[in-house]
Amino acid sequence: MNTQSFSMLGLLEKAGFVVRGVNRADCIHCQGHSRGTVAFTNEVAFCHRCKWRANVVTLAREAGLLHCDSPSTPAIRATVRRRQRLELKVQRFEAWRDRQIRSVSDRYRCLSRAASRAVQVLPRFPECETAWDALAHFYHAESHLSAMFDWLMFTKASNWLEEDSTPVEVFQIWRRYAA
Repeated sequence: MNTQSFSMLGLLEKAGFVVRGVNRADCIHCQGHSRGTVAFTNEVAFCHRCKWRANVVTLAREAGLLHCDSPSTPAIRATVRRRQRLELKVQRFEAWRDRQIRSVSDRYRCLSRAASRAVQVLPRFPECETAWDALAHFYHAESHLSAMFDWLMFTKASNWLEEDSTPVEVFQIWRRYAA
């Protein structure tokens, strides 16, 4: 069936929307007061409150008026499956990246607190080996931790990284080693 034979007005009414004028309707998806929040044309509809949107094809398909037996349907499904697989990879990458940022942040915070305490202790007890060790651990790790922050955040904020990393570069490294 041809989508040009459907009218947006008729499809909205069939879906349960209350049409309030030439190009306005009440949204069935909104909670509470939703009088006239859906604006529509002959091709598309959009709710200005809940951001629901549809076109003639999607509404006709939802109403069961459009049959999905076109030759492009398997290709569309394959594209959707491929996109879902890619999105899953990106979600896993972002979860890994968040864990790495949290880990580097925790390590940096722990070492910097110990170094801060050492700075307070050393004027009173200059021979305190524990304080000197805390300072040494922080100063030795600071460049590596700062560079890791910069690399994971795709930006050169410190003097320790020579240039910005890119999301693609970090993703490729993750895929190669961590995935």
